[in-house]
Amino acid sequence: MKKIKVFIERYNSENEIEFNGKNVKDLLDMLNLPASRFIVVKNGEIVTEDDEINDGDYIKILDSVSGG
Repeated sequence: MKKIKVFIERYNSENEIEFNGKNVKDLLDMLNLPASRFIVVKNGEIVTEDDEINDGDYIKILDSVSGG
């Protein structure tokens, strides 16, 4: 089980969670967030759905479209 910090821009929330998945896609699925609507940043770098998530990573999930 990995412990990671996740910031979700849409909800302006940051939490440390336990994650037992493998990659970004697994995390988005766990959080019920559609990958097509978000940009994911891991430890300061934009990543794809296939990028692996490791213990201690800091993940930001940003809306891919903003404005009104």
